Amino acid sequence: MKKFTFLSLISLFLLVLSCDTIDDPLKNNDLTGGGGNDTSSTDTVLQNVLLEEFTGVKCNNCPEAAEEAKRLVAAYGDRIIVLAIHAGNLAQTDPDHPRAFRTPEGTAYFNDFNLFGVPVGFVNRKEYEQNAIIKLFQDWNTEIVEEISKPAVAKINLVEQGYNSSSRELDINGTVEVIGDLPDADIYLTVILAESKIISAQTMPDKSINPNYEHNHVLRAAFNSAYGEAIDLSSDTANFNYSITLDSEIVKENAEVIAYIYNRDTYQVIQAAKIEL
Repeated sequence: MKKFTFLSLISLFLLVLSCDTIDDPLKNNDLTGGGGNDTSSTDTVLQNVLLEEFTGVKCNNCPEAAEEAKRLVAAYGDRIIVLAIHAGNLAQTDPDHPRAFRTPEGTAYFNDFNLFGVPVGFVNRKEYEQNAIIKLFQDWNTEIVEEISKPAVAKINLVEQGYNSSSRELDINGTVEVIGDLPDADIYLTVILAESKIISAQTMPDKSINPNYEHNHVLRAAFNSAYGEAIDLSSDTANFNYSITLDSEIVKENAEVIAYIYNRDTYQVIQAAKIEL
């Protein structure tokens, strides 16, 4: 995986340190984004955007970033798919933060993409090749406007096939359909389990600790590993099915499944979809 330049890292570090306030990204913008793809609909397919929000329970700037993500979802609807990834030094437990939501997948992303602090995010993982994949939360809206206006080249359907309440095994089925020109590269599919409405401690902007903070869209596990696996779209349609056993702490009714396909050469996300369970 490509390494970021030293000067790029220093510049970003200085910007992260200055992240004390956040302007309303909806101000002076014509936000006309509609809802997300209906996984059973044959209507026009829209381009969705995967916002990977890197965060941590000890990060005092992270609640502002989470509010930014919340505003963007309110503006664009289900076309914005948020995945909150807890990783790094600020995502560790201590007596004041009994839960930290670290996962092997989140740690892999944090390390492999050479991150060093939070909050930052990826918007469809664009500009990886230009060493500009890392986006500060003040820039998410601008990046989303660009991505969401692109024509969709694929559609992802997701279905909850079944759930065994005794074994806590969840079965997911899905289909990827090509509707445009895909990149001339290997296309990979990743399927993720996330959870919302988790009440647990979080350091706030004033450095106080809120023991009743609500964490949403939290990465909990991957159905098919952090980077997924290759999917054969040579016939323009491919089916997939995966199963996962839910951890005892996960509330199934608050969970969601996120699926996305991406260009394995550039890591850029081509299309994403989600269903709530």
